[in-house]
Amino acid sequence: MRRLDDKIALKKAAISMRDSPRWFRPQVLLGFVLVIAFGLFLAACGKAPPRIVVEPAMQDLGERPQELLELTYTVRNEGGSPLEITRVSTSCDCTKATLERNVIPPGESAQLLVTLDPIEDNLYGNILRVIYLRTNDPETPEAEVEFRVSILKPES
Repeated sequence: MRRLDDKIALKKAAISMRDSPRWFRPQVLLGFVLVIAFGLFLAACGKAPPRIVVEPAMQDLGERPQELLELTYTVRNEGGSPLEITRVSTSCDCTKATLERNVIPPGESAQLLVTLDPIEDNLYGNILRVIYLRTNDPETPEAEVEFRVSILKPES
């Protein structure tokens, strides 16, 4: 008799599951909850990384007399997270580079000021200098910009 009662209970449960709305079934509800939880997880972790853009990438200054040169570059963050510049260096000690600020929020920019004093080391002729920016940009961990100039030899 107990087996018959169990079979009747199972049939009643199957009928009530069949009559309930499809979205209300436990498997479907669990699926919805998992999809929503996964979406929230991705939204929290899916913040776009920083992306450095430096303009202009290269400056050609042409011929110049042997005197102090000052150049400006614009460093922009086109990513979704703050861009951190952890180090600024140059290819030669005669060239100095300073950045307006080391952390650039998304969508903002900072000025990179570069100076070259050819008088200090009596430099003349064709000169190429590179400025290196170490960043937290995963695509460009070290950005480079450069400038070229032809320093005229001073008359004796």
